[in-house]
Amino acid sequence: MRFAQWLSYDGKVQAYPTCDELVGTLGDSIVRLVASDGPATSSVRQVAIYDPNEPVSPGTLLLAPNVTEADVPALQRAGARMVVCRGPIADSLLRAGASAVLELAAGISWTDFVDDVRRVVTAWSATSAPAPPTDDLFTTLNAAAILVDAPLVLEDPKLAVLAWSDRQDEADDERVTGILGRRAPSWLISTLRERGTFAQLAASDTPLFLEPASSTAKPRMATSVRIDGRLFGYLWATADEPFDPDRNRDFSQIAHAIARILSTGGDPLPTRKSDLLAALLRGGDITGPAAGLGIATNKLTIIAARTPAAARADDTWSDRRKVLEPLTLHLAIGHTRATTTFVDGTTYAVLPWQPSTSDAEALARTRRIAEAFHRRAVQHDEIVLALGGVSDGADDIVAAKEEADLVLRTLLKHRTVPSIASFADIQVAFVLSEVAGSLRRAGTPLDGPVDQLDRHDRVHHTDLLPTLTAYLDSFGDVAAASNHLHIHPNTFRNRLRRITELTGFDAADADARFLAELQLRLRHLHMGTW
Repeated sequence: MRFAQWLSYDGKVQAYPTCDELVGTLGDSIVRLVASDGPATSSVRQVAIYDPNEPVSPGTLLLAPNVTEADVPALQRAGARMVVCRGPIADSLLRAGASAVLELAAGISWTDFVDDVRRVVTAWSATSAPAPPTDDLFTTLNAAAILVDAPLVLEDPKLAVLAWSDRQDEADDERVTGILGRRAPSWLISTLRERGTFAQLAASDTPLFLEPASSTAKPRMATSVRIDGRLFGYLWATADEPFDPDRNRDFSQIAHAIARILSTGGDPLPTRKSDLLAALLRGGDITGPAAGLGIATNKLTIIAARTPAAARADDTWSDRRKVLEPLTLHLAIGHTRATTTFVDGTTYAVLPWQPSTSDAEALARTRRIAEAFHRRAVQHDEIVLALGGVSDGADDIVAAKEEADLVLRTLLKHRTVPSIASFADIQVAFVLSEVAGSLRRAGTPLDGPVDQLDRHDRVHHTDLLPTLTAYLDSFGDVAAASNHLHIHPNTFRNRLRRITELTGFDAADADARFLAELQLRLRHLHMGTW
């Protein structure tokens, strides 16, 4: 794959959108079809930026910023069939052999449009591919941008652009110009060379903070992409200020992970391991998958993760980008033996530990890894992570997955519970949720004092329900309960007597106290105040 030229996709993909379908998906506010030699049925397989020195492969949607009538012969010689441009040259392009000419709307950046096309092509092809492709540098940089919360660009040692992440609208014009031209502007290279930037990057793997190179530029973080002394390029991040120590460490480790990918031609999301893990988690014959993953005798823990928005909309593709890819990169940095996969809309990570590791230690370390990922991910408030139980080898991993799934369902249903949890953390919420579901299905509400007091308070503007709540929360300690409500103990006792008169509640009856407590807990769960 030529990362500098093509934004291409896995050979397994069979279906691609036509130009008409691409425009229909993105909408006229982004791009419109202005000319064609008939129905725009040519399939868009990949997108590339026009380079007069490069031929155009079939199925390429060619982005041609700043082209004029004078460039049309060169486009014809290159074999351009589907062209996106700005300006009144559509008829000339058709006469030169183009089958479809699209016009990018004013105000839409070329880099954003490239990302939009990549998403559409990938999502469109997902129905006929085993999984959306994840084996390119763009995927890795998108995941890395989430972890360090900054737009990233990767360049080779000669400063040709290899790949870039989303969010380039937050970068400066120099960076966008470099992406569109596939190389940093010459004046910028000269400026950085004069400042000694490349010499510093060559001498150390420590990331540098770079002041703006011009009055219109933004500051950057930069680090070399190197492994075993071999330089593969440079990683740049738009940043208003130096990274703090944690982000600095992440930035450096991400550069090292990218160097490993470039040095081996490897994939940050190894398809074979992911497929083996998916087969293992689905059950059945586990011998082959466990042996292939090398975890047959290890102690294992599991993490299940989703975003509430994707769960509500049944949107599996966005969770691949927001959860699977960043979590995979996070684990590639911090727990290299872990494997991730995507099954039925949920991201799973299985972490192997030495058999001598205690269950408590394995769970504690898994929680720390989940918490570190949650802190790193820029959209962390949208991600919930469920921890399954510990399994002593691959034989028990399906049961651990089922426990993680149960925890995840509870986390997604009741968003006031923690965003990272094991069953021990959510067991009360789970039991209450099951009780509420049973009562709802039976059509029989609990008969107790809570609903009566709630209605009385709303009609008469009293505070009897908070009084009962404080009494139960304080285990019948009137002094503590009255202090909590900032009222005199005698006033509190008067309210308790009034509660008994209205509802028949008997504070000395253990069953009555339990019923009232259960009603209050179910109420809090339903109202989202749990």
